[in-house]
Amino acid sequence: MLWNRVSKEKLLKGNRSARKLKRHTKSRELTIDTKQKRYISTRRLLATDRKPKRKFSHIVKNRTRSKKKRKIGEVMGMDRAVDTMDRISELPEHVIHHILSLLRSKDAARSSVLSKKWRSIRDSFLTFDFDRKSFQAGDEGKEKFINFVENSLAARLEPLYSIQKFRLCITSLDTRLASRMNRWVSAAINKNVRELEIHVEVKKKRRYILQPIVLVAKTMTSLKLYGCRLDNYFDIKLPNLKELSIKNVHVDEDVIKCFINSCPLIEDLRFVFCKGMRSLQISNLLKLNRIEVHECHGLKCIEIKLPNLQSFWFHGKRSNGQCKINLEGCDDLKMLTLKDTYMTDELFQAQVSRFPVLEKLVLKECNNLKRITILSGKLKGLVLLRCQRLAEAIIDAPNLLSFEYTGGQMPFSSMNISALNEAKLCFESMRCKPQIAQEIQKFLAKFDRSKGLKLVVCADKNVAIYEELRELQFPSTSDFKLEITKSSLVLKEHFDSLLRMSFPTKLFVVSSPSSELLKFIQEKIMVGREARFPNCCSYYIRKCWRHYLKDVETEVIQGGVEDEDVDIAWNPCVTSSSATLHHQTTVFKFEWTSTAHSCIICDITKSQTILPLST
Repeated sequence: MLWNRVSKEKLLKGNRSARKLKRHTKSRELTIDTKQKRYISTRRLLATDRKPKRKFSHIVKNRTRSKKKRKIGEVMGMDRAVDTMDRISELPEHVIHHILSLLRSKDAARSSVLSKKWRSIRDSFLTFDFDRKSFQAGDEGKEKFINFVENSLAARLEPLYSIQKFRLCITSLDTRLASRMNRWVSAAINKNVRELEIHVEVKKKRRYILQPIVLVAKTMTSLKLYGCRLDNYFDIKLPNLKELSIKNVHVDEDVIKCFINSCPLIEDLRFVFCKGMRSLQISNLLKLNRIEVHECHGLKCIEIKLPNLQSFWFHGKRSNGQCKINLEGCDDLKMLTLKDTYMTDELFQAQVSRFPVLEKLVLKECNNLKRITILSGKLKGLVLLRCQRLAEAIIDAPNLLSFEYTGGQMPFSSMNISALNEAKLCFESMRCKPQIAQEIQKFLAKFDRSKGLKLVVCADKNVAIYEELRELQFPSTSDFKLEITKSSLVLKEHFDSLLRMSFPTKLFVVSSPSSELLKFIQEKIMVGREARFPNCCSYYIRKCWRHYLKDVETEVIQGGVEDEDVDIAWNPCVTSSSATLHHQTTVFKFEWTSTAHSCIICDITKSQTILPLST
């Protein structure tokens, strides 16, 4: 109130002084010039419009308020901008479900903080994935895992009528955890689960005893069991089951017969590392199109009579001895994979002649094979891996598109592969003698070079990539690989794995200066070098090559060059082809961390093992 009175008095005083000034200057306004009139009128305006003085504290408060208003306006503007850019909440529900299915259970639970829509969709997500490996080891991690499963089921399972998938992975089994698992699995069965996967790592011969309720679930379409026990289960009723995978499970023949008789819609059947099976006979599953049998202990006989079977895999266990395989009646078989150390030339020829429409043939570690003949007009893919005694192979497959070979020699005496687009040759524990080098050159000459084929050569710690397939000399080292591909896209997709598997000291790229492939490789390597702390493999134990790269140098060479660190016999800069005049060699010199070598050893060890469950 005091401030208002003072302000009003000053305002009235200012108005009275303005009126006095007006009366005093009225008599002189007629004699002054135009500029003075303008000056006097301006003075009048200032005098009449003069505002009262304000306190300093009031000025500071007003400025502070205006700043706050501006900040609030900016924040509101940012909120409006963020709302317009929130694309992730506008995704369709099925897309969000697919994203959630790719996440770990703990990360999927964290996604509910993104928005209200994600929270509601997360609650209605029909997939439950619980993995003990996602929690720390020990009793504390075990309790956290149990509480997480209990809370998740209590919060999400009750309002659902049915669930799509329920996966439970346990690293160590005890009596208390087994009782909890029984309750969890029973809850999933009561909610009409469609896909059930139970994975229990077997330690000290402890296996999870499967609940009988699992084998009578009428809505189940997929059942995958690992580390369980299936003894004396004869009441099996799974009328809608389409996929059955039994791995590291003790199961007898009577239980297998019950599965076959009570699951008429099975399309995919797999037995991996199973015990208790002596024979496998299937003839009444008319919709079954894929069978896989991997190293089942004690298995002596397989007899399949299915006219609609499309794919058959057999990986024999060496300690079992020979397993008799009879696929008579499987006339529509299109994919055959065999790993059988006891298979002879006669048995192979008798088997392969039964499948006139066979499109892919894989022979791995069939060490008794010596001379084989493959005549097929339908065959599109052929793989021969480590058949140590194979000395001669005659191949007449005019429609063959891809070919892969791993061995210690070049056993192909005759090959008709005019349509071939891709090939991988890996020579192990051998020196590239002149005779073998000539056979490789003859093999390369069979390709149509007008297709723009690319060649990749790996030897020791060096890798060479040729943009065009050409005649070249080969290394004198004991191990080297050749890879031929038609598509640059395929080569780009495999470039990361090429660096990850070899960690080369030097990478040579022989191409034209304006090559798109060269630009891709340069960008890929430069981005990897600039990423000092890459976050591309946060969720993986095995990291990509970017995590091990310390530095890289680039050098461009025109024509041939002698390099002391590179075997001159296969130096990509040394070639007799005149096409080198139009090409250049770009050399990338890598420096890797000390842990990169251990990663190579680990990858080699894993690559020599068989992955029993293929996707």
